[in-house]
Amino acid sequence: MKASLNAVAGHFTILPLRLTFRLGADCELPVFKGSMWHGWLGQALKSHDEHAFFVLFGEHAEGQPKPYSVVVEDDQRSHWRKGELIHFTLYLFAEACQLAEKVVDALQAGCRLGLGKARTRVQLLSVASQTPNGLKPGIQPSVLGSWFTPMNSGLSQEVALEFVTPLRLKVAQQQLRKSPPLAILCQQIKRRLTLLTRFWLCDDNTLLQGLHQSLPVLGQHEHSDFMYFENWQRFSNKQQAQIPFGGMKGQSSYCGEIADAIPWLQLGELIGIGGKTTFGLGRYRLIA
Repeated sequence: MKASLNAVAGHFTILPLRLTFRLGADCELPVFKGSMWHGWLGQALKSHDEHAFFVLFGEHAEGQPKPYSVVVEDDQRSHWRKGELIHFTLYLFAEACQLAEKVVDALQAGCRLGLGKARTRVQLLSVASQTPNGLKPGIQPSVLGSWFTPMNSGLSQEVALEFVTPLRLKVAQQQLRKSPPLAILCQQIKRRLTLLTRFWLCDDNTLLQGLHQSLPVLGQHEHSDFMYFENWQRFSNKQQAQIPFGGMKGQSSYCGEIADAIPWLQLGELIGIGGKTTFGLGRYRLIA
């Protein structure tokens, strides 16, 4: 691993908070819940802590990414029963991790806002942190570097990416409809890490240029594409209409001289890639 990537990963704090709520009544919720939770989080913060709302949701500079992601995996049910538990994971990045206690306080107070069109009351049951050593109670941030797992140093490696939320990725201004080549995937991960680092950790040109130079040099490898396009929609309060929100899901695999790419793929699993990452899109599980 190159020095710049190692330096960033050793100082970049991440806090994936798994939040569990209990529903107070039968209710109907949208199929895509990332948008619902995102809007609910914004309302809860704005009504409870204006400063935290401004940091997370405010527009600070052109091209600046938001320092959080709201991630909901695999659950597309619409009908829910009283007493059922519902979850989402809130990822806080870098400087935003300092707001964790304020965010949790706002979520606790925000339960009175209710969920969905019926404003169904909910109760915040638990707050846990995903760490390199598993799920732990409470607020326990870690650094990106602590998530790296040692890999076989042999030349030939095989990995797969299982996309659990749609990937929206543009290359040459065109939306991809098949899984990206590994080099493009690593470039996208580098781009997102660079932006998060510049705006939320350390705006050091030498360090950021070093990240670019840390991109892996790939040897011969094979690429298998098992992706499909899933056309999600979400309701936009701003436009008062359903808008397209789809992307690619499925699995993409790479086999060959790709060992140097694996740390980047481990990073991408944590920070997400592509468009609409704030709503939880571009999330995958790395099989390596």
